[in-house]
Amino acid sequence: MTTQKNTLIKFDTKSQLAKLIATENITIQHNQVKTASFDTVNRILTLPIFKVQSGDVYDMLIAHECSHALYTPTNGWKKISDDNSLRQYVNVLEDTRIDRMIQKKYPGVVKNYLNGFDILEKQNFFGLNGKDVNTDLMLIDKINMRSKSSNRISFYWSAEDKEWLKKVDALKTFNQVVKLAKDMINWQKKKIEELKKLPDFDDHPFSAYGNGDETDIDSDNSNDENGDSDNNAESNSEFEEAEDEDNSKQSNAHAQGAGGNGGVDPENLKVITNDTFEKNKKELLDGETKYNYFNLPKVNLKNVIVSNKEWIKTWKQTVWQKGDYSDHIPARRLEYVNWLKDSFKKFKNDNKKTVMYLVKEFEMKKSATAYKRATTDKTGTIDPLKLKDYKFSDDIFKRLTITPDAKNHGMIMLLDWSGSMCDSIKQTIEQLMNLVWFCDKVNIPYEVYLFTSEMAGKTNKYRYLDTGDRVKNESKIYNFKHGDGVFEDFNLVNIASHKLKRKQLDESLLYLWHMAEYYNERYTYRNGHIDTYKGDRFSVPDCFWLGTTPLNESLVAMNQIIPMFKAKYNIEKLTFITLTDGGSNSNYGCSKIVNNGEHLTVDHKGNSDTQVVTVGKKQYTPDTKHYRGVMTDLLLNVLKKEHGINTIGFYIVKNLRRMWDLESMIGKYKNWDDKQTKILKLRKQFSKEKCADAVKDGYNRYFLLNGKDLGVENADLSGVNENMKAGKIKQLFSKSMKGRIVSRSLLNKFIQEVA
Repeated sequence: MTTQKNTLIKFDTKSQLAKLIATENITIQHNQVKTASFDTVNRILTLPIFKVQSGDVYDMLIAHECSHALYTPTNGWKKISDDNSLRQYVNVLEDTRIDRMIQKKYPGVVKNYLNGFDILEKQNFFGLNGKDVNTDLMLIDKINMRSKSSNRISFYWSAEDKEWLKKVDALKTFNQVVKLAKDMINWQKKKIEELKKLPDFDDHPFSAYGNGDETDIDSDNSNDENGDSDNNAESNSEFEEAEDEDNSKQSNAHAQGAGGNGGVDPENLKVITNDTFEKNKKELLDGETKYNYFNLPKVNLKNVIVSNKEWIKTWKQTVWQKGDYSDHIPARRLEYVNWLKDSFKKFKNDNKKTVMYLVKEFEMKKSATAYKRATTDKTGTIDPLKLKDYKFSDDIFKRLTITPDAKNHGMIMLLDWSGSMCDSIKQTIEQLMNLVWFCDKVNIPYEVYLFTSEMAGKTNKYRYLDTGDRVKNESKIYNFKHGDGVFEDFNLVNIASHKLKRKQLDESLLYLWHMAEYYNERYTYRNGHIDTYKGDRFSVPDCFWLGTTPLNESLVAMNQIIPMFKAKYNIEKLTFITLTDGGSNSNYGCSKIVNNGEHLTVDHKGNSDTQVVTVGKKQYTPDTKHYRGVMTDLLLNVLKKEHGINTIGFYIVKNLRRMWDLESMIGKYKNWDDKQTKILKLRKQFSKEKCADAVKDGYNRYFLLNGKDLGVENADLSGVNENMKAGKIKQLFSKSMKGRIVSRSLLNKFIQEVA
């Protein structure tokens, strides 16, 4: 049997199997446990992680563990936990009972049991190699192997043995299992005492059932409200009846007996086949992989979203430097405001042709898509021109071409407002504004947010951290509950929206343009450039300073914003866009909120584990365990699959010497040569077009952009004069158009994706 290490579980298949067997839409979790357990309060079934992750062995093990959780009560095991022999016998008889019940209830797993046993038996998982199954095994071992092999091993059964088999086959409840185990042990003890009187007993095969070194393994504990209650295969409410004494998590594990070399002890019998299987079963368990399951916390959007009205209000206070907007603006400040308006107006006018070009492309692609979906049908009205063909064709009716209505489009854009964006913020905002004006022209509902960590006046960062042993939740950004992932405080500032009137939108984008110029000047000034603005330039409000990168936090909020946006505007095709220059704050792991009895605390232990996002009854896990940006990709996949959106990422690369980042953006590759070929191809595209298509989990399209040369260019023929020769004019025109086309390649690819 081939085992696979460090391969993540395919939750979509194995969890569905467990859910079907469990007879309800419970939550399935895989982790480093020895056997199944069921949390009756939160309806969570925890299964072991097996190295074998496909095929009959895994499915057999899942069916077996689910059956334990369904039918084996917890409290009953506590009564026999100190009796090692009884634990051994009960374990075998209980396995026999629950395996029979699950196969009867779900005949589809019978084949898994048959094939799974054959695979394990070939690897001597039960220790049968070199043994005569009729003379070397006690009755309990023969019963065990009869069940495990689905009655396919040829045993000799005495008349007395057959009586025991009838009792085994008649087992219905756990209490009956315990009673029969006690009776069988007493019977077996008497048989051993009789055999020990034989002079050659030391050479008898049963002497292998010794009482030497003991290996204690946790008992098989499943779940039931009452250890005395009866469970049967016809019950459809087993999980509802399963509850331990504190209504919390319960655990099951397989029992194992003792072995040794000092001769068999009637008071301490062990089951050799079960003992061997349990030891070998450890090889099937994955001792390396750990999963950290967490829910997305509920975000208080009213405390997170800063309205456009508040955005403009804050800027007016900064421009006028006073709260009273009627105050006279200082002359030098007014000079800068006028310069800023002229600069913004010029940029807007220069890009009108670009925007209209995108509008034309969008409408053409929409029409082409609709044409491809068009159908032709008969109208029922006779076409006179076809009457002449009535003798050899019944197609004499007029036809009608039906073109389906185009889908309702919508867009949500997310702008990175972190410190690392400083030297490319102007180019990024230029691209963003073109997208805004494009949406405005084609009448697409849209919202644009910048995410920030710096609104200290509205929230207090890091209040999620536990003070002492309690979670401070005073920020009201999240409504944390048990099992939620922990994320930082943040805000989403609405800087543009289709709901804004023309004047309000222009004013909002004007302040955004100011920030683009402000940070661009700060960056270029350090490189010896002279200020280009006029007058007394105002600064940026403290709450809008560049900060950290709460991208993941914003994606958590989008899980609530996107469905509301789609429902409100009847959006059929939503495009979600991120414009960022790197990974989020919490890129790898996620701490988790846990209920510590009286209050909530933060558990940081799962940060190094593989992260699994639980949304309702669905689970999302990355393809590989750890890599840069794993949490962001995971959250994007949640948004894509939960809400059916199209995701586009714009990743700004500022330092070409760090192009080794491309290695993580080429997708899968066969070997080293294939890897280098794909990297080289991406480099060439990036150098030629100033942007490149990359492969990134979570995104439908992922574009790498040159942060040093990202501006949108338009045809510049200002150098043409009446004395210039035709060849020179042609050369100038070609050069201008080339720069224009290259700089627009990003927007063209964007249109191809969203139309």
